Amino acid sequence: MPRIQIKRGLKANLPAASMLPGEAHFTTDRGTLHIATGATTRLAVVPPIDDLTTIAAVDGAADMLILHDASATGQKEGKITVNAFKAALNIPSSDLDEKVAVVAGGVSGYLFGTNGTDGVLRVNSSMLCIKDTGNAFVTLAVGDVDCGTF
Repeated sequence: MPRIQIKRGLKANLPAASMLPGEAHFTTDRGTLHIATGATTRLAVVPPIDDLTTIAAVDGAADMLILHDASATGQKEGKITVNAFKAALNIPSSDLDEKVAVVAGGVSGYLFGTNGTDGVLRVNSSMLCIKDTGNAFVTLAVGDVDCGTF
């Protein structure tokens, strides 16, 4: 029975020239497939996400995320480091917990808004919301709570 063999080798050794359109290359170290679209161009075939293994810990500077760039032409999938993605979401790379800026242009973690002075959290006069001077936390101080009569 006839067979078709695909060119194979390490990702670092993928050809960058003299490829034939449709020529397939399999990387033995990464398990990826690349198809030549021209003599010097190729596209990677992306593996199904549910077939990938789970990462135990994240290295924000080195680990990558795959994103679909709807504005790109040709190959729309691209990569971004975890830290760059966090920066795009206005989350400091050193933060390991979830933080959200409440207002557009706000700084992550401020329920008070962009810098702690333009509050978006309002409380009644029997309560006080105070941001500490170090900007580490907000304290909600409750005075008398009147639950009414029965």
